[in-house]
Amino acid sequence: MSSFHIAEVLDESWSLAKRHYWNWLLVIVVGFLVPTIIVGIGIAAAVAIPILGAIVILIGILGYFYVFLGVLRNAYNASEGAKPSLSVLFRSDRFWWFLVAGAVFIGIVVTGLFALIIPGIIFAFMFSLFPYALIGNSGMTGFAALARSWELITTAFWRFIGLQIVLFGATAALVVVSFAVQAIFDIAAGSSDVGVITFILLIIGAALALLINVFLSAFTYLAGALAYRRLSNDGEVLRPS
Repeated sequence: MSSFHIAEVLDESWSLAKRHYWNWLLVIVVGFLVPTIIVGIGIAAAVAIPILGAIVILIGILGYFYVFLGVLRNAYNASEGAKPSLSVLFRSDRFWWFLVAGAVFIGIVVTGLFALIIPGIIFAFMFSLFPYALIGNSGMTGFAALARSWELITTAFWRFIGLQIVLFGATAALVVVSFAVQAIFDIAAGSSDVGVITFILLIIGAALALLINVFLSAFTYLAGALAYRRLSNDGEVLRPS
């Protein structure tokens, strides 16, 4: 019997996201910037040498998947109290299986969405823990990770639905707050006649929106990692004071 309880997972995720927020900020911002810079270089290179540019762009796109796995790996480690770090962000192990499983996941979900939509939503829900299964089991294949996700969620189906509903609500609320903050500063900037003040207000609005979204991302990924650990009884889970 798993010790998975929605309130505990949410409380621990919130506490851990706050505890190491600045580490999360560094990891997520760097994780986003690196592949973005590579894609930008590829776009610039494509003007002179289209084939080279296309290759570099492809590398950049793969980079997004690479660092996303690194962010999830950080969430998995942070669920035991470890600080998110760049060294974990750029670890390469499990990457190819992550790509394979991710491609299968996307293929199944897209097929399900075309087949009356509901099956796609169900598949996305049931396979959503596969990255954590892959990260937490060094010898597991991508296909086994997908099966493991399905198996674990089946054991606590309604509780996991409840967690996802709460996470969706929290995400929606914080996104609204983020847009509201940025809109307020944009309006203030638009009403200003001074170029420097306008620029500063726009930067402040964008920075606050970024800070909110980083916390939202950390909170969501930690909740997924903690849910996986609880459902799979995967070691001791830190309970922040």
